Amino acid sequence: MRRSRTPVSEQYRMVMEARQSGLSDAEWCRQNGIGTSTFYNWTVRLRKRGCELPNPWNDIQLPSPKQDVVLLDVIPDEPEAHPMCIDAPSQESSLILEMNGAKLTIPNGIDTALLSQVLSAMKGSLC
Repeated sequence: MRRSRTPVSEQYRMVMEARQSGLSDAEWCRQNGIGTSTFYNWTVRLRKRGCELPNPWNDIQLPSPKQDVVLLDVIPDEPEAHPMCIDAPSQESSLILEMNGAKLTIPNGIDTALLSQVLSAMKGSLC
């Protein structure tokens, strides 16, 4: 048997309750005996009426933080065998790394994949 039609005000109340519950829409619907297709039809109709609805909790896109610092573990085989010094950064670069006479200038904004490849190549030449 088909259920009676749910008034728009009740649809809005339930969608808002679901979105503020901290549960996924599907989980909230399961707990409240509402079909997910019915629930999503309500959200479509409500948006067409101009209602502003919050995004589902699991659909919120958080900005991904920009990685400015790359952690490097440079562990020589023999601690004294690979002297390393770091010069003070100049205006053009953020870091100058010198190891056994090899000098690497690392500019601001360097691609982390490129830096990783360069350091891997340098690691092999330190022996």
